[in-house]
Amino acid sequence: MNLAVTDYQNKTLKADFLPQINFSSKAEYNPAIASQTLPGYIVGQPGKDYVSVPFGSRYTMGNGIEVTQTLLRQSTRIKINASGLNNNIAQSKHKLTKEELVYQVALAFYALQANAELIRTTTRDYNNLKEILSIAKAQFENGTLKRIDYESLEINTANKQSYLNQLQTDYNDQLANFNYLLGIPSDTKTIIDDSISLVKGNIGEGNLMLQREDIHLSDQLIESKEVEIKSIRAESKPVINSYFRFNYQSQINEASKVFNNDYWYKSSTVGISASISLFDGYRRKNRINAAQSQLLQLKFQNEQTRQLANTEWLTATENLRKDQQQYQITSKNLLLAEKVFTSRKALYAEGVSSLIELLDAESELSESRNLHIQSIINVQTSMVDVYKAKGTLLTEFLKSIQNSKE
Repeated sequence: MNLAVTDYQNKTLKADFLPQINFSSKAEYNPAIASQTLPGYIVGQPGKDYVSVPFGSRYTMGNGIEVTQTLLRQSTRIKINASGLNNNIAQSKHKLTKEELVYQVALAFYALQANAELIRTTTRDYNNLKEILSIAKAQFENGTLKRIDYESLEINTANKQSYLNQLQTDYNDQLANFNYLLGIPSDTKTIIDDSISLVKGNIGEGNLMLQREDIHLSDQLIESKEVEIKSIRAESKPVINSYFRFNYQSQINEASKVFNNDYWYKSSTVGISASISLFDGYRRKNRINAAQSQLLQLKFQNEQTRQLANTEWLTATENLRKDQQQYQITSKNLLLAEKVFTSRKALYAEGVSSLIELLDAESELSESRNLHIQSIINVQTSMVDVYKAKGTLLTEFLKSIQNSKE
């Protein structure tokens, strides 16, 4: 909609250089006709110095058309020449809005994937606990396991189930918010791929100043303000217009003669007018001073935007590097935790290992899985942050997702 508004505003500016046509019509009744004093000898009364003579008529009617054409108005011409710049500013704002939406959708999607994976692994942990509980029940019934140990295991199993239910509730809330970001009803059944895999892409440094839309927009706003200052200064230049007027009117003293063509007459005028501002009460000067102050603000903001871009890039790339290291660590720990749990479970079934050792192994496995899932999501979100800092969310990031699907 903003793009459409900008286009209409540009067309509005261009309209000033198109012919302006106006039609006018009037009908007047004069209860008292104005008089003018004239020397008596002019009106045939030489004996009087002055005689009052009425000028005008009771009824005046007329229709007219006026056509004007601007020939020279430098201030408007400058604005029209900058219409392309206005379109570029609107495009940059549109891209920034789109980037922010893509960023929010990506983070929401990865959060959903993380929760889905957490639900799946927690379900696996819950099933492990139920299986352990089944073994413990047999041991308790055979008198080889204390009641307090069996009941403690029951509590752990119930807590795991409660935690699983809470995860599902949180997932449903996240899914409703995700549907909102996609612009679809919140109760729509959206299926999320819960298989997490790292999206690989090219995150080479590139040139931040050439790719970030916020920097482009900042540069464009500076250029736009400079154009505004030029336009204000140009208001002191001459304005030249051409015009054509045509009128058809009548003056009568009796309403019954309104349709009598003898009392109607035509008149037309063609001309060129020029005007130039000599003094406007320092209005133009103060407008220029205000615009120059705003231009200085925009330049300061531009420098801050560039510094922020570099800061975001350095922070995002450093976070990505650390998250990738953490991913490698958690991957190895998860494999080791799965191996330890499998061994403890087999030993416990044989009666060689204690319940406490088995539960410790299960807890370590659950924590290792959660840390591994979080490390994957951290890598994904850090990569999104890198693309965002680089200004390539709408190009390289979307391309990397497409390549991962293929």
